[in-house]
Amino acid sequence: MESRGRKNAAGDWLRAKTMDLGVTAAMIFMAFGGFAVGFAVRGLPFLDGGTGEFLTVAVTIALFLSFGMFWVLLRWIDATWTRGLRAERRVGDVIEHALARPDCAFAHDVKDALGGSGNVDHVVMTPAGIWVVETKSNWLGKRRFRPALRQVARNVGRVRRHLGTSLPVRGALIIADRRNRSLEARYDRNGEPVMAFGLETFWRTLRAESACGADGEPARDTMKTARAVWDLGSTRHLQA
Repeated sequence: MESRGRKNAAGDWLRAKTMDLGVTAAMIFMAFGGFAVGFAVRGLPFLDGGTGEFLTVAVTIALFLSFGMFWVLLRWIDATWTRGLRAERRVGDVIEHALARPDCAFAHDVKDALGGSGNVDHVVMTPAGIWVVETKSNWLGKRRFRPALRQVARNVGRVRRHLGTSLPVRGALIIADRRNRSLEARYDRNGEPVMAFGLETFWRTLRAESACGADGEPARDTMKTARAVWDLGSTRHLQA
């Protein structure tokens, strides 16, 4: 089944934001660094003597400090945003490998189609229902775990309202590191159940659900919902 336009790849939205942040930081550093290097080499024509030499040394030191700050920023981007991007792509691979039926569908990086701010990492449809997936690269501490559950529950409501389907719409928080690959636990956020999975258990869940009703033809309403899920991933909804 094809959707209108190229399908979003897992992590597209996060990759775009990471690129924007990195390019912006690089441009700021290059602008400041170019000025500082020129000043250090030539100085200012209206300053001479001790004042000019002092400012030249000060700007040179500032240049090295700014380079250090830029390096720290790049490391922070790699440790947070880039790691999250890799996690989303791993989960996307698991989803695509598990689903192989006409009444199954998925969409990655769903944003503007649902309205509101922020993106939904993955929306996955099986004959048993729809999963609204939030991906995290590793286990979250208590301070970050509750907001993550709240985000999943909010996204479940957004997807449920948009699709208007009779199929159950459920929330899933995927912890994509190797240590939690067998994780499977149920949580509740303001009356909205949210399942926490590791990659292995989520793959098994999708495989089991995709085998439901394998001998029958999908109902018309089911196929309509599948088309709507596919369409969520169209690039016409990917607006940075």
